Amino acid sequence: MSTFPLLKSGAVSQYPTTVTQAQPVQVIRFVDGTDQRFLSQGSIRREWQIDLTQLDEAEIYALEQFFVEQQGMYSTFTFPDPISGTNVPNCRFATSQLVTGYLGPDLSSTALQIIETNG
Repeated sequence: MSTFPLLKSGAVSQYPTTVTQAQPVQVIRFVDGTDQRFLSQGSIRREWQIDLTQLDEAEIYALEQFFVEQQGMYSTFTFPDPISGTNVPNCRFATSQLVTGYLGPDLSSTALQIIETNG
């Protein structure tokens, strides 16, 4: 399994990194207006919002290549959690497109959302 690439500083992300936790719930709504809710996954899922700015050409190229190798959101990889420092297996990108901004020579930016798939 592939591992998410690090920046040249050795970090995974830049400050601030937002981490949210959610437990997916399905809702069935009945004709009489009542509803029934149940968990669709047994464990809590984490999501990381990573905003990267002032990347050089080598860093943005490594991220773009990794995104292509993972086929966007269709493959899983190991993500080094920037908060706890542990490697989290079975993560994927949240979208099928990577939007990068080229702001000048050797100056790029991008925003990524990583989702833990629990499986």
